[in-house]
Amino acid sequence: MNRWIGAITASFVLMLATASPIAAQDTTAHAYPLRVAQQPQRWSLAWYLAREKGWWKALGIEPTMSMFASGAPEVAAGASGSWDVGGAGDIPAVLGAARYGLLTIGIADEEPAINTIMASKDMAERYARDPSLIKGKTVPVATNSTGHWAASTCLEKKFGLKPDEYRFLNLSAPEINAVLTSGQYDISMVWSPNTYILASTIGAKVICTGKDVALPITSNLLAMPSFANQHPDIVAKFLAIYLRSVAWERAHPQQTIEYLSALYKSVGVNISREHLSQELQDRPTFTLAEQLKMFLLDPGGTSKVAQWSDQVAEFMKSAQIIKSAPDAKKYVTGKYLLMIENDPQLKAFAENSED
Repeated sequence: MNRWIGAITASFVLMLATASPIAAQDTTAHAYPLRVAQQPQRWSLAWYLAREKGWWKALGIEPTMSMFASGAPEVAAGASGSWDVGGAGDIPAVLGAARYGLLTIGIADEEPAINTIMASKDMAERYARDPSLIKGKTVPVATNSTGHWAASTCLEKKFGLKPDEYRFLNLSAPEINAVLTSGQYDISMVWSPNTYILASTIGAKVICTGKDVALPITSNLLAMPSFANQHPDIVAKFLAIYLRSVAWERAHPQQTIEYLSALYKSVGVNISREHLSQELQDRPTFTLAEQLKMFLLDPGGTSKVAQWSDQVAEFMKSAQIIKSAPDAKKYVTGKYLLMIENDPQLKAFAENSED
């Protein structure tokens, strides 16, 4: 912007500064083709709303959405360069950072309450009363996922089990649903909305959550490092679209439930209105101001998000998912949030709670 402001009249500068960001962007002749990785998760609602409300077009972006069942296959696809930006749990985010410098650029939502260990209706109370019954069990888990961390910590801290006293079986979320529903296994790690599906279909019950064992679990907003370096303006716009959804959702709670229901139905997930409300309550999202506080650097040059990421990395080392922990200061960045904060038009867009 600095290169051409000096060449235009002061009156036009004033008009540009006060104009609606949407009106300014709607004249864009060619939309940027952005590749977005998502999952059937609450935080994908932002991009669903953006399509319904025309926010992608407003900022001159034409997204191509890729759906992944969980973070591990998403990270693998990212390593091959198949997407530019997206979202995933904190363990896949750190895994991507360790393997190819994947950037964490924002927090998608907070998730300790929805990463759980569930047990069948018949066994839930027995396991909770006598955790020794879990010894020798095979526990289906989506390994290399945030749920992996929650399951391991629950089994250790809440139930007092050592890693050699149970066995994890790596399955995707749909596979976990299937093996529990069929009765093949009676305990598993699972996250919402799968928790609601299992509760309503077979009466499965949650016996431990990440919140129970005080884990700082998040899903993160991500950018491929090469793409972010080449197109920082597009990354900032991607974040602004996400943040506009957060602002809109807070101003329209009842409509948000309806849109979340529509999103889940579009990916084959049908849950009750009660559970939709619970999903929104248990997975809070954060505004621009709130995100900036979490990414704010302390005198030691680190942020709250970087500290959380270091905790994740330490677990991953202990579980032998990675050999060495990447330096969170190198891949956790508030740069693109600050670009929004320092651009009056983009900030106004990100904080706009209207349609």
